[in-house]
Amino acid sequence: MDTISIQQLVCGDRVERKVLGCGPGAPDPGGGPRAWRLGAQEAVARERWKLEEEKKKKVERFNSSRLNLETLADLENLVQRRREKRLKRRVPPRAPESMAKPQPQAQREPVDLEMFLKAAAENQEALIDKYLTDGGDPSAHDKLHRTALHWACLKGHGQLVNRLLEAGAAVDARDLLDRTPVFWACRGGHLDILKQLLNQGAQVNARDKIWSTPLHVAVRTRHCDCLEHLIACGAHLDAQDKEGDTALHEAVRHGHYKAMKVLLLYGAKLGVQNAASVTPVQLARDWQRGIREALQAHAGHPRTRS
Repeated sequence: MDTISIQQLVCGDRVERKVLGCGPGAPDPGGGPRAWRLGAQEAVARERWKLEEEKKKKVERFNSSRLNLETLADLENLVQRRREKRLKRRVPPRAPESMAKPQPQAQREPVDLEMFLKAAAENQEALIDKYLTDGGDPSAHDKLHRTALHWACLKGHGQLVNRLLEAGAAVDARDLLDRTPVFWACRGGHLDILKQLLNQGAQVNARDKIWSTPLHVAVRTRHCDCLEHLIACGAHLDAQDKEGDTALHEAVRHGHYKAMKVLLLYGAKLGVQNAASVTPVQLARDWQRGIREALQAHAGHPRTRS
């Protein structure tokens, strides 16, 4: 049995000799099977000890980072700290740049008719004012008889419409298809401009070359607000175009359900026949029959889903 002196216990000489493989208690340098087994067990034990130590350190760090919410003051401190963190992360809003809005330069060169009509479509008031100040005709038109008022009504430039009307533009000027600015306002769906024109005495029942009225146009373009205003201003509900179609015929043909309800509510007739002797009711039946036949024709198609 090996004896260990006090000096060896203090200095750890015996332990070092065993670990380093020297001394009387050390294993054979050749390293027998038992020495290998002991070395592997020590390595595994050392790894387990390291893992345990790391777990302990993680638990200690986690516990130290947690706040002890034992009193109401602790909770208030926590809320205040989180509020300060949010304020630090928040990006301050950028101050609006005080840039002066560029003033439109006064037009010096004369404005011709083409520029005048284009300016009406693009709402360029400076060009319009220059043209009118130089004595230009506000009702001047192009080859298709389209005036500046036509374009302003179509595009929805309300202030420009007022400017042109004040300058004396013809409120019922007709283009090559005999359509007045009221037609163009209904086509664009601009109710406010339609009101302006009618307040200036525009004809609510004007007809174009195919005898359509603004009521027909409002139905075709699906602008029901314009449709109701035209009716309120005295539009003829059962006015027929060259094909004999009324506004109700057009509503059925285009599947405009809301327009149909409005027209029927105000008293549109169901029995008016067009040039083909078809009433709105018969037109609806034919339309439904066509849909039914189309569905039946494709019922047996291999690509049709059941």
